[in-house]
Parts: sequence; structure tokens; C-alpha cells
Amino acid sequence: MGRWLAVVALGMAPQLAAEAGPLELPAEAERPPLHQTALQLPSLRQRTAAQLASGQAEAPPAAQGQQPTPQPPPEDFDLLEPAPKPDAATLARQERIARDMSRRRTMLHYHQVAGFATLASMTVAVALGQLNYLDKYGGGGDTGKFATPHRIAAYTAAGIFTATALLAVLAPNPLEKSLRLDTATLHKAAMAVATAGLVTQIVLGIVTAHSEGSLSQRDVALAHQIVGYTTLAATAAGFLVLTF
Repeated sequence: MGRWLAVVALGMAPQLAAEAGPLELPAEAERPPLHQTALQLPSLRQRTAAQLASGQAEAPPAAQGQQPTPQPPPEDFDLLEPAPKPDAATLARQERIARDMSRRRTMLHYHQVAGFATLASMTVAVALGQLNYLDKYGGGGDTGKFATPHRIAAYTAAGIFTATALLAVLAPNPLEKSLRLDTATLHKAAMAVATAGLVTQIVLGIVTAHSEGSLSQRDVALAHQIVGYTTLAATAAGFLVLTF
């Protein structure tokens, strides 16, 4: 059976070929020779390399029509405008304020240290004044042995008090401060009372010394003693307010 099919196929092959017609192949002139194609490859590579080096290589069609993706804004932006640079006058004023503040801190430091000496010398002067009062008017025999020590201690306390006050008064204050109730205000009020008491003490002490033998000497000495304790109390209050 297979042999008969093969014979039939072989017999029909010429007829099928005649009906299909001749097979058309491209002309020889239309095809470039192989050696020309090989010669064009180096120049093509050179043009491509030159375009890539200069950044002029053509982008793919999809990339040419694509818009660049916008970048999000940075997060570390400033809401306020930058401060203008200070001029020469402002810089000079800032330097002066810094210099005055440094001087003020130094003077107030010594003022606080001198406060210890003021309180100590004031305590000694009041104690010796009390002993002198008892010796003269309290039945101590009026020996006068405490009069000179009391006078020296009183003038020493007055000198230390004055120097301590000057350290605070002469300290520069470049920054204005509104009046308010705080420890500094209480200290100033207490020391104002102490200053008035110290001046009164000096006056009463001189009057007492020049009233020797008069009937009013004891009354003046008592007033001098009361003012002394008041001055000591005000000085201690002003000292403690800033210290503690």
C-alpha cells in the first residue's frame, strides 16, 4: 500500500510544480554584498560611541515623551527670614554690654564677699556697744574699758559697710530692669534701712560722747543702742536674703 502511494506522489509532482509556477528570488543587485555590510559596521560603531560621549544619543521613543518626575521639596526649610547682619554700631553696643556685664559680675561677687565682713564687724560693734552701755549706765562702775574698743569697731564697721555698698552702687548695669518684688528688691530695701541706721548711729554716738556729764546723755546713749540693734537686724536681713 505504501509503495503505491509513493508511486502516485512521484507521478503528480511535475503537475503540482507546473501549477505553482516558478519560485521568485530577489535579484542579485538588490542585495548588498556581504563585504560592504562588514565595512559599514565599524563606522556605525564610531557614530554610536560619539553620540554617547557627547550625550546626544537618541532616547527611546518611550523615554522621549516621558516627563521628568518632580522631586519633593526638602523638609529642612526655614519659616522665618534670616536675621540681618548687625551693623558696626550694634556690634559695638553688644561688646560694651558684654564688657559691662562681666565687670558687674566681678564687682557683685566682691560685694557678696564683703557682706560677710560687714555683718561680722557690725556684730562686734553692737556687742562692744552693749558692754560699754552696761559698764557706764548699768552698774559696771563706769571704768571706760569698752569705750575705745567700741569706737574702733564702730568706725571699722562703718568703713566696711561703705566699701561694700560702693561695690554694688558703682557696678555697671547695662540692662534695664523693671521694678518688681524679688530678692534683689528686698535686699536693697533692707540695706537702705541699714544705711539710714548707720548714719543715725554715727550721729548719736558723737552726740553721746559730747554729752558727758549731762542728764540727757543716758537717753541719747539708749537711743544709740536701739538704733544699733535695728541697723544690725536690717544688715542681717539684707545679707540673708541674697545668701539663702
